Amino acid sequence: MNFIQSFWSKPIFDIEHRNSWNFRHDGGFPNAFLFYSTWVYSCLSIKKYYPNLQLVTDDYGIAIFRDALRLPYVKFSNALNDLSDYHKGAWALGKLYTYQLQKEPFCHIDGDVFLFGPVLDKILKAPVFAQSFDLDMKVYSEIHPYVHENFRNVPDEFQLEELEGPRQLKLINAGVIGGNELEVFQRYTSRAFELVDNNQDKIGGINGGIFNLYYEQFLLSNIVYRYNVDLATLYEEPDSEIDFAAFHKIPHDANYVHLLSHLKLSTAFLEQVVARLQLEFPEYYHRLLQFSNEHSLV
Repeated sequence: MNFIQSFWSKPIFDIEHRNSWNFRHDGGFPNAFLFYSTWVYSCLSIKKYYPNLQLVTDDYGIAIFRDALRLPYVKFSNALNDLSDYHKGAWALGKLYTYQLQKEPFCHIDGDVFLFGPVLDKILKAPVFAQSFDLDMKVYSEIHPYVHENFRNVPDEFQLEELEGPRQLKLINAGVIGGNELEVFQRYTSRAFELVDNNQDKIGGINGGIFNLYYEQFLLSNIVYRYNVDLATLYEEPDSEIDFAAFHKIPHDANYVHLLSHLKLSTAFLEQVVARLQLEFPEYYHRLLQFSNEHSLV
């Protein structure tokens, strides 16, 4: 199985929305140094347990992660150059295009996920797998009807009978995602790009964070539900997002951390990331520090 991370650089330069987490200026982090620290530590922590780790990115990502920081990915691809004409607000497209490119079973891991053991082993043989479920559909109470009322040519896979009630959809969290049934990912990514391609003129005027979750996590969840796809999850529904940032339980009671959502803005968690990077991988920490000083990353 191929283990993959993906980095599309265009959204990180979205100065217009630099103060909004819903967009991805500096990756949604308080500043560029913390963003790159997180990415470097994510790569190195995954590589410990899954050496066959690749990066799908663009020319800027190659220049940063391969040439400047010399991260130990076994393969680099600049295939995300293909997205240069897409709206910077559609930041999840880099991940979906990466899924679409895969010709073999794969596991995609976000750049804000850290591993402290071979925790992924238990799900890797599943047809489709993901990090966890989340039953909270309130985030879609506005974007779902808005899309269907205002967007052109919305694919059928975005139809859902009800957002709440006894048949409420279980949402997939895509911090880790992949599988062995690649046709599921071809259907999923094709429908997502169909929606975006037909409505690029509308992306700048809506809530970017919710829209990205809509075509990334809602769509796949609905496809899994509609077509009875066999799905495995690393975890069941968490009590709260903070459950995935249990640094204090490592290594005995936790071996997986994901700085999802607003956790990227937490000083306490980000201090943990930088301190662990400096302690565990001092060579990479000092290389990043030098790069930061030379390029004024603040």
